[in-house]
Amino acid sequence: MADKRKAPMTGFDPEPKRPRVSREEDSDSGSVLTPAERPRNNPIFGQKSAFPGLDDGGEELTYEEPDGALEYLRMVRSEASALPSLFIAPASKQETKKPQQDIVTVAVVPGRQSFSLPAGFYEDEAFIAPANANKTTVASPEGAFSEAQNVCYDLLRHRFRLLRSTLRCTPPADAIAALDDFHPISLPRGHEAARKVWRRLILSVDPRMTQLACMDSHTVLGALGIVARELSDVVRHQNAENIRRMGAWIWGILGKCREVGELSTEDVGAIRDLGKRAAKICEKIGEENSHYSQDGCDSDAGEDNSTVKASPKGDSGHDEPQQAEVVGTGDSDMSGADKELDDLEAAKARLQAQLLGEDDTQPTGGADQEEEDYVLQLTRAMLDMILTIVGEFFGQRDLLEARQTWAS
Repeated sequence: MADKRKAPMTGFDPEPKRPRVSREEDSDSGSVLTPAERPRNNPIFGQKSAFPGLDDGGEELTYEEPDGALEYLRMVRSEASALPSLFIAPASKQETKKPQQDIVTVAVVPGRQSFSLPAGFYEDEAFIAPANANKTTVASPEGAFSEAQNVCYDLLRHRFRLLRSTLRCTPPADAIAALDDFHPISLPRGHEAARKVWRRLILSVDPRMTQLACMDSHTVLGALGIVARELSDVVRHQNAENIRRMGAWIWGILGKCREVGELSTEDVGAIRDLGKRAAKICEKIGEENSHYSQDGCDSDAGEDNSTVKASPKGDSGHDEPQQAEVVGTGDSDMSGADKELDDLEAAKARLQAQLLGEDDTQPTGGADQEEEDYVLQLTRAMLDMILTIVGEFFGQRDLLEARQTWAS
């Protein structure tokens, strides 16, 4: 079969490509801007002029209608160009040598007392507040605490600063290599299995300084969320070892956190959530102690009333046998005396049995009470530590009011 030949196309020329039209050519062909109409940039501030041509005072503008407005703008521009770009007040010699702290009276609403504030001073184009401004205007939250409690808080702040400086140092390589599987240093974000492992380790294994120093910011915040959620359960179970371990983890994690200025809003919110949980637990402990003391007073009053009511019956019941003895015969007197001896022996035996039973149970009850007191002391110490560190070092000073006053 022969190949078909393509018929030559005669009388048809391909359409040439259209030339690309640029906007610059359109603008040039349409209207040509004169140098007076082009906007200029301010040589000092770099701002582009909204009304081109105002900087050239000698040249006439090509606009026809708004001549009066442009003349006014040109006049204002000329006046502004004669003024300096930055006004600086002359500094007196007294302010440069020694800054004076003047007292400024602040106007307040009528009916309220006015107060005075130190004004500070200006130096090198900046306002500098006086050094004792915070002491005069901000009330200290530790005014209601005893001296021993304030000393303990001062020592706690000093130890926390030392912990921060220690955890910022890089641990030696040998210490890092010595960490085992029970002391991990990373918590992947969004990994549920790793979070469960961390929860189990926090409740069963004590932290190490090398482990805390090697943690990154994501691991620290993840561990902080775990201890915040487990805090209530640990306090509820009243296990001294678990409370001590939880306090050690919280102490180390807060010490590894960055400064409050370097944290994001979500990070500060996680730290505040821990402080709010501690404040809520403190409030519950205070309510339970108040209810316990009130119930104890009511029970003591009830026992006193019962003894007062029972004493007349005992007296009247004891007088009847005496009257019977006086009226009865000799045989009845002998039988009554023997009966009284038997009753006395039986009462003595019962009393000895009760004393022996109390002696057997007394050490156990005392040990339980001592254990409860020790657990309560550990819990209060941990909660005070959380509220103090979160309030003092992370800007949550409103949580400091939740701290309870120590009993003297």
